[in-house]
Amino acid sequence: MNKLNPLFPKEEGIFPYIYLANMCIPLFFMLSEPTETLYPGLLLLFIFVIVYRQIFWSSRFIILFIVIELVITLILSYFYNPLYLYIVFVFSFLMVRLQWKWLYWLCGSYAVLSLILIYKTIFPDNLVLIVSFLPPVFGGAILPFVMKASLRYKELNEDLRRVAEELKVKSEEKERLEESKKRMLADLSHDLKTPMTTIQGYSKALYDGFVQDEEQKQRYLKYIYDKSIRVTDLIDELFVFSKLDNPDSQINKQEKDLCEFLRQVVVEYYEQFDEKEMELSIEIPSERVVFSFDQKLLYRAISNILENTIKYNPEQTTVYISLKVSKNHLTIEIGDNGSGIHEDIADTLFDPFVRGDKSRMNDGGTGLGLAITKKIIEKHNGLVYVDTKPLRGSTNFIIELPLT
Repeated sequence: MNKLNPLFPKEEGIFPYIYLANMCIPLFFMLSEPTETLYPGLLLLFIFVIVYRQIFWSSRFIILFIVIELVITLILSYFYNPLYLYIVFVFSFLMVRLQWKWLYWLCGSYAVLSLILIYKTIFPDNLVLIVSFLPPVFGGAILPFVMKASLRYKELNEDLRRVAEELKVKSEEKERLEESKKRMLADLSHDLKTPMTTIQGYSKALYDGFVQDEEQKQRYLKYIYDKSIRVTDLIDELFVFSKLDNPDSQINKQEKDLCEFLRQVVVEYYEQFDEKEMELSIEIPSERVVFSFDQKLLYRAISNILENTIKYNPEQTTVYISLKVSKNHLTIEIGDNGSGIHEDIADTLFDPFVRGDKSRMNDGGTGLGLAITKKIIEKHNGLVYVDTKPLRGSTNFIIELPLT
C-alpha cells in the first residue's frame, strides 16, 4: 500500500501544523452561522486550508497563494465578522518568503483594507473595540517586516561568522606558510652549509699542502667533487621548486595516452627494480586513456616517488603500480610492502626538506623531491597524498587528476 503524502514537507518541522491548528477557532465560530451563510463560509475555509498547504509545495506560486489567503481573510471579515481578521496570524509567517517589493504591496493593501473595515465597525459607537482589532492589523501589516528583518539579521550574522572563520583560516594558513618558509630557509642553510664546509676543509688541506699521499689526494678530490654535485643538485631542485611555487608559472599541457606514458616511466626504472630484486605488480588499462598533461613535469613527479620507493625499501620488496579511471578523475597509485612511513609525518611528507626519518638526513637526497611532486600535481589541478595504512602493502602514494 502506498503511504499517504504528508501535509507539509519534513524540513518544515511541526510549525505549519501548529499554525494550521489555529483554524479550529474560526471553524468553531463558522459552525454557529445560519445555513445560508454557513456553507459558503465553510467553502472559503476549506479553500484557505488547501491553499495554505500548497504554499509549502509550490513555491513558484507563493505570491498568488498568499494573495488568495489575504482575500479570503478580508472576505470573511467584511461579510461575516471583523474578528476573522485574526486568521492573518495563521499565514503571516509565510509572508517573509516574499520579495521586499511584494511584501510592501501586500502588507500595505491589507493594512488599508483592514483599517477601513475597523473604522466602519467601531465608529462612532464602539471605539472601545479598537484594542481588539490592533493585533490583527499588526500581524498582517507590520509583523512580516519584523520577522523578515530578523531573518535578514540572522543571515548577516551567519555571513559575518563565516567571513570571520575564513579570515581566521587564512591567517592561520599565512602563519603556517611563514613558519614553513622560515623552516625551509633554515633547512636550506643547513643543507648548503654541510657540503660547503666539507669542500672548504678538504680544499684548504690540499691548498696548504697538508696532504702528501697521492691516493689520499685523490680521495679528497673525490669528496670535493661529490659534495659540489650535491650542492648543484640542491640548487637545481630549489630553482624548480621556486618556479613551480610561483602561481603565474605556466605548464605545457598536451593530450597524450596516459597509460602508455606510465608504462614508459616504469620501463625506465625496471633495471633499478631488478637490481634490488623487487617484484612489480602493475595494473594499467590496455585501452588508451587520453589526458592533457605536461609530460616532462608529470614524469618528474612520478619519478620522484619511484626513486624514493627504490631507495628507501629493502630488497625483494613488492611494488604496486596502478592506473584507475573513474567518471570524474584518474587515480595513479604507487605502493609497496616495504619499510613503511611513520603516520605522524604523513601530513608533512610533501613539505620542503621533510624526510621519512632521521636516518635519511645524509642519504644524498635534497629533501625537495616530494615537495616538487606535490607542486607539479597541483599545477594539474590534482591531489597527491600518502596512505600509511593501505589495503595492501605498507605505503601507498595516491595521485588524483581531474578529468574536467
